[in-house]
Amino acid sequence: MLKKFLKLAGIGFLLGVTICAFITAVSGDPAGVSEHLVTKTESMRTALILQLLLSGIYGACCMGFTILYDLDRLPVTAATFLHCVICIVPFIPLSLFLGWYTSAGEVLIMTSCQIAAFFLIWLIMYLKYRKETAELNRIQKEILRKTDPDKDDK
Repeated sequence: MLKKFLKLAGIGFLLGVTICAFITAVSGDPAGVSEHLVTKTESMRTALILQLLLSGIYGACCMGFTILYDLDRLPVTAATFLHCVICIVPFIPLSLFLGWYTSAGEVLIMTSCQIAAFFLIWLIMYLKYRKETAELNRIQKEILRKTDPDKDDK
């Protein structure tokens, strides 16, 4: 499980850095980082490196903890809730520290979008598992019918 977590976290780190670099490149801001962060670090280069590094760590955290969905003893609702909390709790201070958002309203909007995304993930997983369960039940009834044809399905 640890090996899988580390593999996913590594992929998440690369995704976090890549997404941050892409957003930085298309943002239209020549600096690529917030003035808030540049002021804190007193260097444009340090601010950019720090932003990429923290984005990578955040990506590693979010992607690594997708292993929660692999735990058989953890219901999909609990796994989704825990993964949501693990992703959102560090996002709020990180986004404020990096200056991605400057007001509580912006943070609230982005947090709401993340919660909506996790709800959508939960809904998709729930529907998938419900379909799989129905199919397994159908197969089980079919097998039972073949092994005991005199038995009534009621």
